[in-house]
Amino acid sequence: MLLLALAGVLASCSFPGSVKPTIKIGLSAPFEGRYRDLGYEALYAVRLAVRQRNAAGGIDDRYLLELVALNDFDEADEAVMQARKMAVDPAVLGVLGGWSQAAAGSASSEYERLGLPFLTPGVEFAASQPTGLLDAGFEAAYEELSGGAPPGAAAVWAYDAANRLLDALEVGARSEGRPTRASVRAALER
Repeated sequence: MLLLALAGVLASCSFPGSVKPTIKIGLSAPFEGRYRDLGYEALYAVRLAVRQRNAAGGIDDRYLLELVALNDFDEADEAVMQARKMAVDPAVLGVLGGWSQAAAGSASSEYERLGLPFLTPGVEFAASQPTGLLDAGFEAAYEELSGGAPPGAAAVWAYDAANRLLDALEVGARSEGRPTRASVRAALER
C-alpha cells in the first residue's frame, strides 16, 4: 500500500525541464475610456490565437505562449509608457497596438527605438479597406466600420495580426533555436 502511495506522489511531481519555457507577446490597447470595447475585442481575439497556438504545441513545439496586455487608454503618452514597460521584459518578443493615429505614431517610434517589433492596425487595415476611408486614420475608419459593418473589425485585425506575430515567432525559433526580437522583426519584414 505504501509503495502504491509513493508511486502516486512521484507521478504528480514535475521534474526540471518537464514544463516548456514561456515566451510572450504583448497587446497594448484601450481597456478604459471611449474605445474600451475595441480594446476588449482585441484582447479576446489575441487570447484566442494564443490559446489555439498553445493547444497545437506552442511555438516550434518547444515554447508556450503568454499574453501581456496593458492599458494604453488609446492615448499617445500612455502608449509610449506601455511600450517602455513591454521592452523591460526580455521575454516579450513583439507587441500589437496603436489603435488611433496618435497612439500608433508615438508608440511606433518608441518601439523602434527600443528594438521591439510592433504591429499596428493603422498599417495593416489599409491593405483591406478603401484608401479614402483610412485617410482620416484608424479611429475614423473604426467608427465607420462599426457603424456600417458587423461588429468585430478590431477582433478580426487583432486575431490576424496575432497569428502573423506567432508565425514570426515560429520562424525565429526555427532559425535561432529561441526566437529573439531581431529574428521576429526579420520574419515580419518578409
